[in-house]
Amino acid sequence: MALVDFGWEVLLALNLAFYRTFAVPSIGGLLAATGEMTGRPQKRADDTGLLTYEMIYHGLGHPRGLTAVRRLNQIHRRFDISNDDYRYVLSTLAVVPTRFVDRYGRRRLTATEREATALFYRQVGEHMAIADLPESYVDFAALMDGYEQRHFAPHPAGPALIGATRQLLADRFPGWARRVVLAAGDALLDEPLRRALQVAEPPAAVRMAVHVALRGRAWATRLVPRPLEEVFQPGMPTPTYPDGYAVEELGP
Repeated sequence: MALVDFGWEVLLALNLAFYRTFAVPSIGGLLAATGEMTGRPQKRADDTGLLTYEMIYHGLGHPRGLTAVRRLNQIHRRFDISNDDYRYVLSTLAVVPTRFVDRYGRRRLTATEREATALFYRQVGEHMAIADLPESYVDFAALMDGYEQRHFAPHPAGPALIGATRQLLADRFPGWARRVVLAAGDALLDEPLRRALQVAEPPAAVRMAVHVALRGRAWATRLVPRPLEEVFQPGMPTPTYPDGYAVEELGP
């Protein structure tokens, strides 16, 4: 599902899931304090994406998948992170891509695909020794929605974090296109998230144009054969690691 059928959608939505964590003061404050997101946003993005996709590609019964989750534990061990924050971050990874695919994919996910997603992230949580993990996809969704209602709030780190990631996106495009790209990216953020991150609401015309473009893409993908190429290959080059990487060396 994540590598082939909805490779583009899941990749984009995992980034959107990460943005949501900026709006929780305890998480956003820690991300800002490490300096990785604001000082080296490209490396931080590459490290996070590669570790996530190593686990997705191999599963947690494979040496590389286990090495990736072990590296995550090594990175996080030095910080004082609450179990509730761990649970929330895990829930965003399970829920945000699922909802995005349902809205903008070639089809909605099946019940089996939803529960497989929940089971995968539950297993990640077990390997990270996270307690009180949700049992099902519905439980993950309830956890995420409830946590955001209680904890989303403006705080000083939020604008700096989203600003660094927005600039990273804009830098991939020529100068004349950057304003449009930034406005389109902001249109993918819902109102509670924009309010917490202090991001201005894009014009209604931009929001509608982005929605229509994504729905149009979803419609068009139904008319062509399912893609066969996977969006990730182990060891693939990235901007930070043009010659490849070693899983155990990812991260700060």
